Amino acid sequence: LTLCPTRNGAMLRIDRKGTRFAAGVSALNLAGRLGNTPIRIASGPVGFAIPGALAAKRLDILLGPLANPASFRIEDLSARIGQDIAGRFAQTDVRLAAVPLDIFAASGAWRYAAGRLTINEGAFRLEDRQIDDRFRPLIARGAMLTLADNRIAATAIMREPVSDREVTSVAIRHDLATGAGHADLAVVGVVFDRALQPDTLTRLALGVIANAKGVVRGSGRIDWSPDQITSSGRFTTDNMDFAAAFGPVKGTSGTVVFTDLLGLVTAPDQRLSIASINPGIEVNDGQLSFALKPDGVLDINGANWPFLDGRLTLAPTRMVLGAAEVRRYVLTVEGMNAAKFVQRMELSNISATGTFDGILPLVFDENGGRIEGGLLTSRAPGGNVSYVGELSYKDLGAFANFAFDALKSLDYRQMRVALDGALEGEIVTRVKFNGVKQGAGAKRNFATRQLSNLPIQFNVNLRAPFFQLIGSFRSLYDSRYVADPRALGLIGKDGKPVKVSAPAIQPPVSEKKP
Repeated sequence: LTLCPTRNGAMLRIDRKGTRFAAGVSALNLAGRLGNTPIRIASGPVGFAIPGALAAKRLDILLGPLANPASFRIEDLSARIGQDIAGRFAQTDVRLAAVPLDIFAASGAWRYAAGRLTINEGAFRLEDRQIDDRFRPLIARGAMLTLADNRIAATAIMREPVSDREVTSVAIRHDLATGAGHADLAVVGVVFDRALQPDTLTRLALGVIANAKGVVRGSGRIDWSPDQITSSGRFTTDNMDFAAAFGPVKGTSGTVVFTDLLGLVTAPDQRLSIASINPGIEVNDGQLSFALKPDGVLDINGANWPFLDGRLTLAPTRMVLGAAEVRRYVLTVEGMNAAKFVQRMELSNISATGTFDGILPLVFDENGGRIEGGLLTSRAPGGNVSYVGELSYKDLGAFANFAFDALKSLDYRQMRVALDGALEGEIVTRVKFNGVKQGAGAKRNFATRQLSNLPIQFNVNLRAPFFQLIGSFRSLYDSRYVADPRALGLIGKDGKPVKVSAPAIQPPVSEKKP
């Protein structure tokens, strides 16, 4: 080791003021032991004086066994040297070989005395070591660490850097001799609101959950050794609201158990209760079963809700979190009560009876969401649809007014409702009535009595934005929901209904059919 004196004198001075030593080196490359712990030190320039001060640049320190050491890279280290050694450090990076989380830009105050190293006022940034980060960086300040008897003990509170919101408190224990240790995580209550969202903590939430509002609490543990790393956790929410691809979700509650917390892998069949979800019509009191698997794979085992005397079921599906992919969901409707559907949608001037089953396939890709091949079909023996209010518009034309009066009440054997189109654009809805006849309450005259024995088929086509479909139906009798029926394409410029003709009611091909 080559030492150089300071510019102002000898390295060693002994006089009436006592014994003093001051020297510097251009670089260090040392190996030895700190207590019982192997240590290796490489550096840039180092200067020190005893008594006095220490200043070092670009320190690269390895603590512990060579195969899996703890690594400390310190850009700037300073200290005062007296009975003990104490000072500050800055721009420090720390890496434990067995733990896939790294510390960057650490700074704080340190002290070494009586074989114990202590760090206070610690501040740093924590990052996932994976190339595709599972977790976004977190920050800490006021962290503490001690190194004594070959063991590291540290505590810190981790925060989301933009909102400065506390995410978790961490308590770490690590044995330098064996390379084994653990970290206990305590989540007292992460608050999700406008300032903090799930996708600010993990990129895997992008495209899956947004606009979250609620609190999550829980705990976790990470254990490591030179051979393996394991982690686990349990996290609970009592009332979480958020937006999903298939509609707004409210009142989510339950506990999620992770068998691999760092890998975001859960135990099978995790269950959450959902107070309400609204894919176009609100449904309540549902249950969702799912499992998170390695590599960000989400298996939805299924979900179901009571739905207007029947059930609404989400079929099993799989997606890769954080990936740009086509995502498909299939909603199955079983036993929907048409009368309660009309009541739920507040269609005050329409009454209906009948029971419906069907499917609503939903597809989400780079072009948005859409329904592909949606179909609802009534059960036997059919039902009735009635317009029980007065039309707001009286200038529909003579034939249209006659038709609405004559068909004020429709009995049907079968109704099929087909839906296709973009959720954020135009949905094409095709309603087909088979076995139609006038029901009770419809106006009757000579013409309608002559038609009453004919096997009538009635077809209705409607194009409208998905979330305006119901408003379009209501506009038939309530002017508050549309400025003019012509805007819906129901009425032509001449004031007459569009494509309303006898063949549309009774196609020639059905004349001889019962």
